[in-house]
Amino acid sequence: MGANNYYLAFAPDAMRRAVITAAKSIGLNVLRAPAFLDCGIAGPDEVPDGAWRGVYFQYWNLKTGRPELNVGENGLARLDILIADAEQAGMRLILPLVNYWNDFGGMDRYVAWFGGRSRADFYRSPDSRAAYRSYVSQILERTNTVTGRRYIDEPAILAWELANEPRCETGDGIRVFLDWVREMSRWIKQKDPNHLVAVGDEGFFANGSTELYNGIYGVDCEAILQIADIDFGTFHMYPQAWKQTDGIGFGFRWIEDHLLAGCKAGKPMILEEYGMTVGGKEGLASATERDSIYRKWLSSIYEEGGAGDLAWMIASTDEETGEPYENYDRFTFYADVDVPSICAHAVDMNAGTGNPEA
Repeated sequence: MGANNYYLAFAPDAMRRAVITAAKSIGLNVLRAPAFLDCGIAGPDEVPDGAWRGVYFQYWNLKTGRPELNVGENGLARLDILIADAEQAGMRLILPLVNYWNDFGGMDRYVAWFGGRSRADFYRSPDSRAAYRSYVSQILERTNTVTGRRYIDEPAILAWELANEPRCETGDGIRVFLDWVREMSRWIKQKDPNHLVAVGDEGFFANGSTELYNGIYGVDCEAILQIADIDFGTFHMYPQAWKQTDGIGFGFRWIEDHLLAGCKAGKPMILEEYGMTVGGKEGLASATERDSIYRKWLSSIYEEGGAGDLAWMIASTDEETGEPYENYDRFTFYADVDVPSICAHAVDMNAGTGNPEA
């Protein structure tokens, strides 16, 4: 039972701890947050373009001519504190290692560093692959300045994810992407046998005719589940963004198709991102309507034996403004009173009495 928060690993103490406290009040036991913050070119003592309020994890060092880590208080020390705080709160973390999208750097940053032309070059380029492995290796082997443990030994980490919502939208995208997933998942497992590994993909299929099922995004959920070093499958669910007019009915079908795929492969499936917007031109009329939809979806996950689900997204008060942090996308919730459906679902899921045959 969990939720997503995209700034949790970068945030100052008050914002981070407020999110963890809110998550505990709702009954959550997992938070998913990026373990990446890839920035632009800078000298050793400069803050690079793309930093989040002065915080950055990786940048291209103008002096050395290669990507390097920022391990200081405005760098990976923030991730150290998140891991320690999560352990203290009895919370587990799912940590994606790069973003497909250009938010917080992502694959575009690697492509720019090494002179590529498109995001597909992130998967193809030997330089990009080597830089990704270097970053991940340094993360896995990092010694946490708070706990004194290496990340590969941190009990608060539930899983590493190869990327957030990776795609490979080329004619040979599925083949290229699966090759990358096989290589990187095997490599991470060899370095860190203590933690689960997943892809972090949206769960698109390649067995049908419609956009979400025809492989156009270069993602084949069923093929991913056959890769030995991938421990569980992931799928995301955004009916509004995907132009699905029947959000409830689509959600039921999408959930059922993924739980069936996981069952066939003998692996757990997690709905690790889902959400509906409220207000605006495309949003629902009210948070109450959204909560009703969530209740139906989450009942389906519970009754059909899904391994878990993580809402998009939980947030806190912004330390700089004193206002709720960035509810511009109208997905965000802040406390248990905002999502009674998730609170009720947490009770059921934490009791562990879902359908064991699913």
